[in-house]
Amino acid sequence: MWKADGNNIQMTVGDYGIKLPISISSITVGQYDEMRFKIANQNAAVLELTFSNISNNSIDLELTAEQSAKLRVGSYIYSLDWYQNGSFMCNLIERALFKVVAKA
Repeated sequence: MWKADGNNIQMTVGDYGIKLPISISSITVGQYDEMRFKIANQNAAVLELTFSNISNNSIDLELTAEQSAKLRVGSYIYSLDWYQNGSFMCNLIERALFKVVAKA
């Protein structure tokens, strides 16, 4: 289950196949733009996702079973970067909390 509080995101360990819409309000996304979502621990990136064909300035964060399995219970940091025609434009979310919690 996803839970969002401002830019902070929380999920239950093992969850996948559920969409969390993320709206981007500070820019206008073009046809050839991409968003890159990276989840990292203190040492390195754990998961990196690229979103293209973005519509209505929104992306749907949705993990596969394989992607979800990479995220163990704990706290991570995530970022969201904007690319236009393959060139880095800016960091939309530089550092925000991504927490994975245990099942009840």
